Amino acid sequence: MKEAKLYGKVRDKVVCQLCWRFCKIGEGERGFCRTRLVRKGKLYTLTYGNLSAIESRPMEIKPFFHFKPGKTTLTFSTYSCNLECPWCQNWQISKIDPPLVYREIPPEELVRKAEIFGDIGLCASFNEPTLLFEYLLDAFKLAKSKGMVNTMVSNGFMTPMALKMLRDSGLDAINIDVKGNEETYERFCGGKAKFVWRIAEKAIKMGIHVEIVNLIVTDVNDDEEVIREVVENHLKHVGERVPLHFTRYHPAYLFGNPPTPVRTLEKAVEIAKRMGVEFVYVGNVPGHEYENTFCPNCGELLIRRFHFEVIENKIRDGKCPECGYEIFGVF
Repeated sequence: MKEAKLYGKVRDKVVCQLCWRFCKIGEGERGFCRTRLVRKGKLYTLTYGNLSAIESRPMEIKPFFHFKPGKTTLTFSTYSCNLECPWCQNWQISKIDPPLVYREIPPEELVRKAEIFGDIGLCASFNEPTLLFEYLLDAFKLAKSKGMVNTMVSNGFMTPMALKMLRDSGLDAINIDVKGNEETYERFCGGKAKFVWRIAEKAIKMGIHVEIVNLIVTDVNDDEEVIREVVENHLKHVGERVPLHFTRYHPAYLFGNPPTPVRTLEKAVEIAKRMGVEFVYVGNVPGHEYENTFCPNCGELLIRRFHFEVIENKIRDGKCPECGYEIFGVF
């Protein structure tokens, strides 16, 4: 086990400072996420190099549509989560504790695999990557020293201290999954939406590339009022240029509600566009028109996609070739 980086003490408890739960943990106990253990008054991580999956995957699957489109990163994960969404799509790893006996994958091995596979960098994803915090600090630094990029697909429920340390270690881009409005978090996920939006806003100010995802779950957060609230927060905290992805839910884990109707996703896109978001997408609907990137100024089709594959990319020097409009992103 490795000692955790972010914690303090209050009387006889250790206070974890990794996420907004700020768990107060007693001797021999674990925090909410089950990946942090107190032993002899110190907090230890149970996830360092404790990986559940390693796979080369395209940027578009995360989804990153405006960060190095068409490229791949070595994507990896650990176990457990610090939220409790009952429809979790990766429940096989996010709803179990990290094993205590495992072969540690050192950062050097991870970066070497990325080089062998021809990936441009690393991506921590699948379960909540914040729980790999100490490992990410080391892996991101190493990858950056090799000229690679570092990305995360996160629920955004980390503390500002954690975000800053990740940025300082080489985090380039983060995709943040917003669950809905405050009621959605309170009823189903735990946590608070305002903390997630605060982290998204801070990431922008730190110079990290940000894209926002909202999984629209049938009869949970698919009401137009909830969608408008998400869009309002998007505009307030990250601005009209940051991409917003509305993705289709499918029944998983403890949730059996039917899949999101495609028309609901289309309405969400239309609402967001009317409200001023420049780049809005539909996810998990292969072949849909709203998988593509259009110039918000002249309407030119800039990036044609099919599912997770880039078919054509017309963007040159970060601009629309027709009207010269600067397109948000890292191309």
